[in-house]
Amino acid sequence: AVVGPPDVKVKSESGSLHVDFIGPFAEHEHDKWPLKQYYGSWNYRILYWKKGSNTEVTHIDTKHNSEILSQLEPWTIYCIQVQAVIPEWNKTGELSGELCEQTTHNGVTPVWIIVTVLIGSMLVVVISVPVCFFSFLYLYRLTRHVFCPSYIFPQHLKEFLSKPPSGLQFFSPLPQEEHLFYDKLTVISEESKNQSDETGDEASKTTEHLQDSEQEHSDS
Repeated sequence: AVVGPPDVKVKSESGSLHVDFIGPFAEHEHDKWPLKQYYGSWNYRILYWKKGSNTEVTHIDTKHNSEILSQLEPWTIYCIQVQAVIPEWNKTGELSGELCEQTTHNGVTPVWIIVTVLIGSMLVVVISVPVCFFSFLYLYRLTRHVFCPSYIFPQHLKEFLSKPPSGLQFFSPLPQEEHLFYDKLTVISEESKNQSDETGDEASKTTEHLQDSEQEHSDS
């Protein structure tokens, strides 16, 4: 009897291809039963290859009804066929229809991506830390300059600005006269001083002359 092809399903997941197969079946009066029950020992042979390439076809034998094809290239289309193999009878069944499925990313990050991310993270940290520090320092100095200036506003200007506009006075009012205390000041010019000296000299001379006249009179 001819052993027909099994029913095959292929699913792509995490960079691998999950292949499920069952059968072949024998039909008799609308009933189906697997030929494996008739032949006893039963294997499956899975053949797969890259689509559109001249690469060699790879095959795997298994006794189970499923197999995971791993170590495949990511984002690559692979074609699969499955057939039943009966070693005791040295018999090979027909191949299933060709099923092609594309692999996805295998979930393994390449080394160059890891190194690039690591170096990039280090550069970001090295650059961001000084930038954050100097930005914080600038904001701190700006805030301190605005709210706590280093100079002190003069007290008299504070009082001047605190007064209402109607009472503005540039100078304090003059004190009352009764509260003023002063001394008399006499100013003597240079000519008055010279005249006073000459008058004194003449007076002294006159006094001496009178004294001499009185002395002569007394002698006579």
